Amino acid sequence: MQKFIVLGHGYSEIFELKALLEYNHARVDKAIFFHHEDAPSTFSLVMKPVEKDFQALYTILRGLRNGPDGKMYEMIHNLCEEYGVEVVEMTSRDPKDFHETELFFQYMIGVLRLNHLIPQLK
Repeated sequence: MQKFIVLGHGYSEIFELKALLEYNHARVDKAIFFHHEDAPSTFSLVMKPVEKDFQALYTILRGLRNGPDGKMYEMIHNLCEEYGVEVVEMTSRDPKDFHETELFFQYMIGVLRLNHLIPQLK
C-alpha cells in the first residue's frame, strides 16, 4: 500500500524533509518533483517499502511556488544530491484539478505505478 503523507505546503517543511533525509537516507528510494502547469510544484520523497508492503511518500503539496526556478526547489535538489538520492522530474495535473486531494493522490499512484517509479500491488 502506498500512502502520500503531506508534510505541508511551504518553506517550514524543508526542516522536516532535511531530518527525514539525514536520519533515514538509507530508507529513501527516490525523490520526485511534480511540476504543474501555471501552479506551484509538488515534491514527494518516496521511501522504500517496509513491513507488510507499506510505502510512504512524504509530500510537500503545491509548496514549490516558483517550480524549478525557485529557491525551495534548489534547496531540496541540493539535499537529495548530498544524500545520493535519485531525483525524478515529471509534469502532472494540478491537485486543484481534483474535487478532493485524495483523488489526486490516487491518480498519482496510478501514474507512478505505470512509470515503474513505485511497485505494483501484490
